[in-house]
Amino acid sequence: MENLQQELKSMLYLSGRMNRRSYFMNLLMIFGIGYIGGLCISLAYVSKFFWLLGWLIIGYSVVRELAIASRRIHDLNGPTYLAIFYITAAIIALFVPMLAKIMLLVKVGLTLMPGNKEVNDYGERPASMIVV
Repeated sequence: MENLQQELKSMLYLSGRMNRRSYFMNLLMIFGIGYIGGLCISLAYVSKFFWLLGWLIIGYSVVRELAIASRRIHDLNGPTYLAIFYITAAIIALFVPMLAKIMLLVKVGLTLMPGNKEVNDYGERPASMIVV
Protein backbone atom coordinates (compact mmCIF):
# COMPACT_ATOMS: atom_id res chain seq x y z
CA MET A 1 0.00 0.00 0.00
CA GLU A 2 2.88 2.34 0.77
CA ASN A 3 4.34 1.73 -2.69
CA LEU A 4 1.04 2.75 -4.29
CA GLN A 5 0.98 5.95 -2.26
CA GLN A 6 4.55 6.76 -3.31
CA GLU A 7 3.70 6.17 -6.97
CA LEU A 8 0.64 8.41 -6.78
CA LYS A 9 2.69 11.14 -5.08
CA SER A 10 5.40 10.95 -7.74
CA MET A 11 2.77 11.21 -10.50
CA LEU A 12 1.42 14.43 -9.00
CA TYR A 13 4.70 16.23 -8.16
CA LEU A 14 4.94 19.76 -9.53
CA SER A 15 8.74 19.89 -9.19
CA GLY A 16 11.37 18.50 -11.50
CA ARG A 17 11.64 18.36 -15.28
CA MET A 18 10.03 16.28 -18.03
CA ASN A 19 11.28 15.64 -21.55
CA ARG A 20 9.17 16.06 -24.69
CA ARG A 21 8.45 12.37 -25.27
CA SER A 22 7.30 11.82 -21.71
CA TYR A 23 5.08 14.90 -21.93
CA PHE A 24 3.47 13.68 -25.15
CA MET A 25 2.86 10.16 -23.84
CA ASN A 26 1.43 11.53 -20.59
CA LEU A 27 -0.88 13.84 -22.55
CA LEU A 28 -2.17 10.87 -24.54
CA MET A 29 -2.76 8.98 -21.31
CA ILE A 30 -4.61 11.95 -19.79
CA PHE A 31 -6.83 12.28 -22.86
CA GLY A 32 -7.72 8.59 -22.56
CA ILE A 33 -8.44 8.85 -18.84
CA GLY A 34 -10.52 11.99 -19.40
CA TYR A 35 -12.51 10.18 -22.09
CA ILE A 36 -13.28 7.38 -19.64
CA GLY A 37 -14.37 10.00 -17.09
CA GLY A 38 -16.70 11.58 -19.64
CA LEU A 39 -18.09 8.17 -20.51
CA CYS A 40 -18.82 7.51 -16.83
CA ILE A 41 -20.60 10.87 -16.54
CA SER A 42 -22.74 9.99 -19.54
CA LEU A 43 -23.87 6.87 -17.65
CA ALA A 44 -25.31 9.00 -14.84
CA TYR A 45 -28.82 7.95 -15.87
CA VAL A 46 -27.91 4.40 -14.79
CA SER A 47 -26.58 5.36 -11.37
CA LYS A 48 -25.33 8.41 -9.48
CA PHE A 49 -22.22 6.34 -8.75
CA PHE A 50 -21.10 6.68 -12.40
CA TRP A 51 -21.63 10.44 -12.29
CA LEU A 52 -19.48 10.74 -9.17
CA LEU A 53 -16.85 8.35 -10.52
CA GLY A 54 -16.65 10.28 -13.78
CA TRP A 55 -16.05 13.59 -12.02
CA LEU A 56 -13.43 12.01 -9.76
CA ILE A 57 -11.62 10.65 -12.83
CA ILE A 58 -11.77 14.01 -14.58
CA GLY A 59 -10.54 15.76 -11.41
CA TYR A 60 -7.56 13.40 -11.31
CA SER A 61 -6.87 14.13 -14.99
CA VAL A 62 -6.83 17.88 -14.36
CA VAL A 63 -4.42 17.56 -11.45
CA ARG A 64 -2.23 15.16 -13.43
CA GLU A 65 -2.12 17.54 -16.39
CA LEU A 66 -1.11 20.36 -14.04
CA ALA A 67 1.76 18.20 -12.79
CA ILE A 68 3.09 17.25 -16.23
CA ALA A 69 2.65 20.80 -17.58
CA SER A 70 4.56 22.14 -14.60
CA ARG A 71 7.44 19.72 -15.16
CA ARG A 72 7.50 20.40 -18.90
CA ILE A 73 7.53 24.17 -18.31
CA HIS A 74 10.35 23.64 -15.79
CA ASP A 75 12.32 21.86 -18.53
CA LEU A 76 12.03 25.09 -20.51
CA ASN A 77 13.19 26.97 -17.36
CA GLY A 78 9.76 28.54 -16.87
CA PRO A 79 8.16 29.18 -13.45
CA THR A 80 5.47 26.97 -11.89
CA TYR A 81 2.83 29.68 -12.00
CA LEU A 82 2.78 29.36 -15.82
CA ALA A 83 1.42 25.84 -15.31
CA ILE A 84 -1.37 27.29 -13.15
CA PHE A 85 -2.25 29.69 -16.00
CA TYR A 86 -2.03 26.78 -18.43
CA ILE A 87 -4.48 24.57 -16.51
CA THR A 88 -6.84 27.49 -15.83
CA ALA A 89 -6.91 28.31 -19.55
CA ALA A 90 -7.46 24.62 -20.36
CA ILE A 91 -10.51 24.50 -18.07
CA ILE A 92 -11.92 27.73 -19.55
CA ALA A 93 -11.26 26.31 -23.03
CA LEU A 94 -13.92 23.69 -22.35
CA PHE A 95 -16.47 26.50 -22.72
CA VAL A 96 -14.71 28.82 -25.22
CA PRO A 97 -13.97 27.11 -28.57
CA MET A 98 -11.44 29.73 -29.73
CA LEU A 99 -9.40 29.29 -26.55
CA ALA A 100 -9.53 25.52 -27.07
CA LYS A 101 -7.77 25.96 -30.42
CA ILE A 102 -5.14 28.16 -28.80
CA MET A 103 -4.60 25.61 -26.01
CA LEU A 104 -4.12 22.87 -28.60
CA LEU A 105 -1.35 24.98 -30.17
CA VAL A 106 0.19 25.52 -26.72
CA LYS A 107 0.21 21.75 -26.10
CA VAL A 108 1.80 21.14 -29.50
CA GLY A 109 4.35 23.86 -28.73
CA LEU A 110 5.24 22.31 -25.37
CA THR A 111 5.65 18.97 -27.12
CA LEU A 112 7.91 20.32 -29.87
CA MET A 113 10.08 22.87 -28.02
CA PRO A 114 13.36 21.38 -26.83
CA GLY A 115 14.17 21.86 -23.16
CA ASN A 116 17.39 23.20 -21.70
CA LYS A 117 20.29 20.86 -22.39
CA GLU A 118 22.07 21.92 -19.22
CA VAL A 119 21.16 21.98 -15.55
CA ASN A 120 18.63 24.76 -14.90
CA ASP A 121 16.88 26.20 -11.84
CA TYR A 122 14.60 23.14 -11.64
CA GLY A 123 17.15 20.35 -11.69
CA GLU A 124 19.18 18.09 -13.89
CA ARG A 125 18.36 17.42 -17.51
CA PRO A 126 15.68 14.67 -17.64
CA ALA A 127 16.68 11.23 -18.87
CA SER A 128 16.08 10.54 -22.54
CA MET A 129 13.41 7.95 -21.84
CA ILE A 130 9.65 7.95 -21.54
CA VAL A 131 8.48 8.33 -17.95
CA VAL A 132 4.79 7.93 -17.20
